[in-house]
Amino acid sequence: MGSLTSGLLIALLITTAISPAHGGEKSDLRINQLQYIGTHNSYHVALPKPQLEKLGRINKSWQYSLDYTHRSLTGQLEDLGIRHFELDLFADPEGRHLLKKGGLSILGLAAAQPEDFRKAMQLPGFKVLHEPSIDYLSTTPSLTSALKEIKAWSLKNPDHTPLFILLEMKDKSPVPFARKPLPFTRKALEAVEAEILTVFKANKIITPDFVRGKTPTLRQAVIEKGWPTLEISRGKVMFGLDNSGRIRDLYLKGNPSLEGRILFTSVGENDPGAAWFKLNDPVRNFALIQKLVRTGFMVRTRADSDTREARNNDTRRRDRALASGAQFISTDFPEPNKEISGYSVRFQKISPYRQNPVNREKEDQP
Repeated sequence: MGSLTSGLLIALLITTAISPAHGGEKSDLRINQLQYIGTHNSYHVALPKPQLEKLGRINKSWQYSLDYTHRSLTGQLEDLGIRHFELDLFADPEGRHLLKKGGLSILGLAAAQPEDFRKAMQLPGFKVLHEPSIDYLSTTPSLTSALKEIKAWSLKNPDHTPLFILLEMKDKSPVPFARKPLPFTRKALEAVEAEILTVFKANKIITPDFVRGKTPTLRQAVIEKGWPTLEISRGKVMFGLDNSGRIRDLYLKGNPSLEGRILFTSVGENDPGAAWFKLNDPVRNFALIQKLVRTGFMVRTRADSDTREARNNDTRRRDRALASGAQFISTDFPEPNKEISGYSVRFQKISPYRQNPVNREKEDQP
């Protein structure tokens, strides 16, 4: 396995050669020519050790894979330079659905549940947590609270690079006999958009329509016209749909180029709505990610998964993610957990972004 020292050396060499250009960027630098560090399950708080150990007696892999905790979204933005978040959403239009029998009380793990969290679960609206039966602690238990927290920071830092917020709609549980989440329908997906618009004004969101403009398809716009420049994108947010399959197809139905929609989706490379791709394995998909980035697309990948890389001090996946040119690199360890190892994923001096190592030269060519 790769050593932490060699991995950090590679990352620092890359970062030194491609340092952020605060105040010195070209005015026509585009947002796809940057690279950001993001967090996976950005709201996540691990269960207390006694509950994690109890969970491990049921399923050892759950105990290890769920043992990571993030700072608040504000703390990530302010202290760690995070500019990409991932939020898991459960539909709860009437409130209390995730508190019903078979939900938080299953397996006797609900003792870890704080009172303020229970109060938040009683209210209607989309909930932000990983799994309502065994992994439910969250720094921000609702979509509205998460977006308001991000907006508050954005208003205090209006010159920030655009923030990418990835939303995964969850309507299944891997836990037997757990309370079944409510299904995501087209109406529920539109309700997510409506909830976003209660917090962010439309002119503060980089939407597919904004990127496409008058070009016939979103794909054509991205390839031929390009993404918006950094200068006109400052202070804004953009959203992606993490789901594939049924939920993605529901969202695309009737608007294959994402006409009128807020979220970008990961689709086929030749689809009219192609603009952003989710390719979570930067080792297996390294060449494909580089190809997509050079074509003009955006990509999200993951530097680590299930705490494996951190536990083994294995930096190979992280280093491939950084070198791939994927614009959004997601991690469970934007800072090291010293109880596990010194592994982390960050740019030099915890910079919020750097120029992309794969496509940064594109605008510099005569």
